[in-house]
Amino acid sequence: MLPQFRKPRFLREYGGGASGGAPPSGNPIVDFFVAVGSWLAASKTAQVIWTAFQILTVAVGIKNFRTAQDLLSKGQDILATKVAAGGKVPVIYGTRRVGSQLIFLDTADNRSKDLFCVYALSVGEVDHIDLTTLEINGVSISDTKVYRDGFYLGSDKISSGAGSLNTATQIGNINQTSTGGFSGTDPTKRYRFVANAHHGAASQTVDPMLNASIATKWTSAHKLNGIAYIAFSAEFDSKAMFKGLPQLTVVVRGKKVFDPRDSNQTFGTASTYTHSSNPALCFLDYISNAEYGKGLTASELNLSTYATAATVCDTLVNTPDFNGTAQSITFSGITNTNLITTTEAIWEKIRAGDKLYLTDSNSNTIFDAEFVDATTRNEPYGSTQTNNIYFGANLGSTFTDETGTVLVKTPRFQCNGVIDTNRTVMENSQSLLASMRGIFNYVDGKYELQVEDAGSSTFSVNDNHIISQGGINVSYGSKDNRYNKVVVNFFNSQKGYEADTVTVLHTPSVDGESYTYDDGGEELEIKIDCEYVSSPYVAYNMGKALLVRSRYQTQISFQATTELYKCNVGDIIDITYAPLDLSSTLYRIETIDLMPDGLLNITAIIYFNVYTYELPATANVAPKTNLPSAFALVAPSNLSFVDTDDSSTGRPYLTWTAVDTYPVNEYRVIVKSGSVAIYNNIVTSNYAFLDFLPIGSYTAEVTAINSVKAESEAGTLSFTIGDEPVTTTDIKDAAVNISKLASDVVNAIAAGGASSTELIKATSAPSTRADGSALQSQDLWADTNDNNQIYVRNAANNGWDKARDSSLVTLYNSLSTTVGTNTSNISTATSNIVTLTTDTAANATALTNLTSTVGSNTSAISTEQTTRANADTALAGDISSLTSTVSGVSSSVTTNATAVSNINGNASAGFVLKTNAAGKIAQMVLGSNASSGSGASSVVAFLADTFKIDNGSGSSVSPFIVSGGTVFIDNARITNLSGTKIDVDTLAVKYFADVTSKIYNHDNTAVPLTRVGSNYIATGNSGESGIHTCAPVSITNCRSGGSFVAYVQGILGNVQNMVVEYSTNGSSYSDATGQVFTINAGTFRGYTLLYNGTLSFASGASTAYFRVKFNGKQNYTQIGLTVTVDNTN
Repeated sequence: MLPQFRKPRFLREYGGGASGGAPPSGNPIVDFFVAVGSWLAASKTAQVIWTAFQILTVAVGIKNFRTAQDLLSKGQDILATKVAAGGKVPVIYGTRRVGSQLIFLDTADNRSKDLFCVYALSVGEVDHIDLTTLEINGVSISDTKVYRDGFYLGSDKISSGAGSLNTATQIGNINQTSTGGFSGTDPTKRYRFVANAHHGAASQTVDPMLNASIATKWTSAHKLNGIAYIAFSAEFDSKAMFKGLPQLTVVVRGKKVFDPRDSNQTFGTASTYTHSSNPALCFLDYISNAEYGKGLTASELNLSTYATAATVCDTLVNTPDFNGTAQSITFSGITNTNLITTTEAIWEKIRAGDKLYLTDSNSNTIFDAEFVDATTRNEPYGSTQTNNIYFGANLGSTFTDETGTVLVKTPRFQCNGVIDTNRTVMENSQSLLASMRGIFNYVDGKYELQVEDAGSSTFSVNDNHIISQGGINVSYGSKDNRYNKVVVNFFNSQKGYEADTVTVLHTPSVDGESYTYDDGGEELEIKIDCEYVSSPYVAYNMGKALLVRSRYQTQISFQATTELYKCNVGDIIDITYAPLDLSSTLYRIETIDLMPDGLLNITAIIYFNVYTYELPATANVAPKTNLPSAFALVAPSNLSFVDTDDSSTGRPYLTWTAVDTYPVNEYRVIVKSGSVAIYNNIVTSNYAFLDFLPIGSYTAEVTAINSVKAESEAGTLSFTIGDEPVTTTDIKDAAVNISKLASDVVNAIAAGGASSTELIKATSAPSTRADGSALQSQDLWADTNDNNQIYVRNAANNGWDKARDSSLVTLYNSLSTTVGTNTSNISTATSNIVTLTTDTAANATALTNLTSTVGSNTSAISTEQTTRANADTALAGDISSLTSTVSGVSSSVTTNATAVSNINGNASAGFVLKTNAAGKIAQMVLGSNASSGSGASSVVAFLADTFKIDNGSGSSVSPFIVSGGTVFIDNARITNLSGTKIDVDTLAVKYFADVTSKIYNHDNTAVPLTRVGSNYIATGNSGESGIHTCAPVSITNCRSGGSFVAYVQGILGNVQNMVVEYSTNGSSYSDATGQVFTINAGTFRGYTLLYNGTLSFASGASTAYFRVKFNGKQNYTQIGLTVTVDNTN
């Protein structure tokens, strides 16, 4: 009988999701944990304790640091505004500047310039969203050069008045502004932009601004309970302030967490929690959260160990900037706000996450170890720099002035970062534990947390505890694990949380030598990530501990009696062992393994105090680069007006001094009469002509516009026009009158000769033309005694017929000219107007023909316009044709438009545009029909070899092209796509929103994208020869060509030729790709082996079979097989 199992060794691996009797998840790591955890919890006597696998280690102490993994791109992702469908909302711990997940975007129904967005920040209730730190498109909202109309900031933590949630509809022109880079104070007004902060309470109200603005789209049910978010509205404009999707970043004091040291808090009751950047408390919150963490309950946690770890993490240490001594400070602050501004020299010494002590000149305490939320440094181009410090609490009214002393300390460990909920629980836990050198143990059925730190021995080991047969094995480490240079990557809060580094170098044994001296001049470098650290001093000490630890690697292992059950992983022990001349030598336990014979196998590393906090060199902050932004523009100046009489051109104009401070592409000129703009034009020079403006008083506004369409403030001028414009060749009022037009027409007609029509103006019926020649049948007479009544020549009786609406009026005008001696160059124009009116109907037709001919080359324009109306129907039609012919090759453009309506409620309209180039036709048809009996329909049809739509920028980019019956699209965003068949060369999918998505297999049967199967054998086996198979797994609905990955996890003794084999028919098996494993260690240890392969099925078969096979020795106590089949390959 084995001794009672009391304390399992350190648990290095666990999976995601809440614990319980859940079915296999498909994740072999997760399923392994569930199986082992259930076994440990159910049995107080166990045959063996699992040896965790090094590749699955949750970050433990110093040695299991997080190696560098592209922290730069990770930081850029945190600060980005993500719009991908299906993206997960992150979790914020500590304090961090973050971007967001855009989860809603729309515009007002009848005013598309009014934009409404919802930006999700974090899962769970956060302590504070500091909207005063808001940056839009990388520009602080305090920059009045950009946000010169002001804004409004609202919070659901303020119930009413200034600072409460904005409640007004934001559709329509703004009716309120704010100045000085500060928020407006009236929540019932419309502003240029509004940001309402909701902090993610479990039960929160709908955003009133969105509900008032777009109630049908954002209803009272849209509360987003449990999500911290910003409801945002903005008015788009032509001045580039808001022209694309606004990219928001803001400092957030993150999720509230449980602190077991606080008697006012209750585990599981989130409303009692408080904010903290303590990594031990953040880790506790993460592993106890059932939504995105592990879901451990209070009964599964030894909360006292988390309290102890939190106290270690909260220990305050000095920074090199103050080194424990308060310094003088001059600051500016407003009572009941969380912000002060100070000099740059002091600002550079204070960082987010620090604890600050502040007094006034009378020694009144303003802040006592108050948490620093954020530090920002703003300097809009051409303005004075402001150095801002934001706190976790507001300034009270206790300070008498704004001078005093300041002292800053920093916690030893901090957690200011974002949990990526797209990553596994395992990956996030590694990062959280690494931020505090955490050790995660499973002891007596409970999970414990320990911070690897300085300590003393808790157990003395001597010869009585060491099994003499094996003795103590000693390893002195290797150069591969020794470093003389550690580069720590972290996110520097004083640099906008951009990725930054600190470097720790080894101190050589000989003063003045290089850090590589003790390693033969060879640089031994390692780079690590501390993604939740935001202070260079904390990052430095994390790197320093790793560097020193790497240089003291002596490690021992031995078999021990069961009395060492009293120890845990991470404990410090002292060892006295004469054969190795050990006398009370301190070691820290790294692993404890229970052997089949009940003895323990102990691994420990030499204890050396690598944990003392060291003051690094002062981290200097580089001066802020004050470069002009795209919005750096100045208003045009020296506006002046020159009236007509004083103008050298005889035209009135406005002029100003050209802007040369920043690049300017053009100017906008607006002239107002009172408040009404009567002139609005874009010019590229520093003047604008103001022709045709009547005498009066005006106001001019001129703005400068650059290449990105950013627009300056306006330069203004009030002026008066006293002179009318002089007569020029331009057409002016009264420049065209009936008499002049008639004279021109008569002259033009007379120039046509005998074959043309002549319009004769006379008081009585003429008998000859004006030149005395004979009348022609096409001549017209305008009776000047009868208001120019037109008469048409009647060739039949040589009389004159009055042209009325009820009679036929024909106008035939033929103009011919001779160019040089070439009489074949002819231009003709004909026009026919026909009107007919009866008691029941009215018809009118206009025919126009224009023709030009040069030799055999001709061009012509023909139009026919028809209107018809009677008691039942009205019709209008318009046909136009343009043709040209050169050397027998013709091209034409024809348009045909008709509209018909009748009293029966039927209507139809059609438009046809056809082009024909030498028989190659392109045609567009638009038609609509509304029938009182059958409803309405419409059609748009195109006849073309290629159909494309270009954008309006003048570039050659086309949203799509139709050519040869195929649609070509370079870029498309489709919300819903459905079809019987989608045939593509390459399909790149970020997320499958529908977890039931399937793929067709080799038999044209829909099967899931992935399939998972597993088997766990808790019964051991022993054997020395022959073939033995175990842990069979069968998986249905597989696809020929699909790939698989198989994980084998087991406690193995001596084994030979172990491999995973698979079959697609249940009888013939093949070895999977992977290690054919043989081990003769003489003891049982835990192993993980990985195999893979590709499936190939005969028609009608889709079930795959897997099993573990031994050929020879086959000794194990427990074994598990998990297989994942990827049908998409």
